[in-house]
Amino acid sequence: MSYSHTKPCNIDPSHIDQVCEYLAQFGITQFFYGIISKAKVPSSQEFNKLRRRRPLEMLKAKRVICSSPSILEYRHSYLQYFAASDEGYLSKQHMGPNIFKEVDTRSLKGQQFQRLNEEHGIRSRMLWLLPIKYHSDWQGGFVFFSELSTEMLKQTVMANQAKIDHQLTLYSCLFNDRCIEQLNPISNFNCLSSKALQVLELTAQGYSSEEIGEHLVISESGVNYHQNRLKELFNAKNRAQLVSFAHTLGVLD
Repeated sequence: MSYSHTKPCNIDPSHIDQVCEYLAQFGITQFFYGIISKAKVPSSQEFNKLRRRRPLEMLKAKRVICSSPSILEYRHSYLQYFAASDEGYLSKQHMGPNIFKEVDTRSLKGQQFQRLNEEHGIRSRMLWLLPIKYHSDWQGGFVFFSELSTEMLKQTVMANQAKIDHQLTLYSCLFNDRCIEQLNPISNFNCLSSKALQVLELTAQGYSSEEIGEHLVISESGVNYHQNRLKELFNAKNRAQLVSFAHTLGVLD
């Protein structure tokens, strides 16, 4: 089974071990972590595909932080074959813990999904969403897997929700600070066209819209169009913020 497109982030394995050790006390055996955009009405810019969290778009992620290669393999199979029909994936999610419903095995696909879970020692699943500092429309998302029953996982998490949330916030900050260049959705999901990237690079070099247009052989209004979409994508109020955010996220060197 190939899942070569998505790779683990380059991060010190000791950080992964630390998170796994903490989660084990709550019956959580595996996890992966990434940054996603909120699921809301799509806008006109290219990032709207991620707002709908389409499984085949999520498959295109270049990087993800994961507890093991096996859970990365599971992620690939799940997104490719089962997420589009999984009620837990499709339902609206809120900040904090979201316990996925048990697999409905009345259909053939449900039975196949159940077998996939059994192959990976998974009885229950959970998504934990956290706000992050880089963008108001982005969320840090931990997906957790457990050998506990769904009800037992829910009881364990709810009894310890406050302290788990606090610790996950710290881990999310750690992962983001170490890997934001790899995890930021703009780069991770190839949300910039080559032309938009050229406009961004020339904007960062201080060229005016007129000069950028002459350099790229497009109209000044075309340059402004790209800049406005870039500001929307980066959640920037002006050109200076746009350039600053692009450097912070590693989109620009």
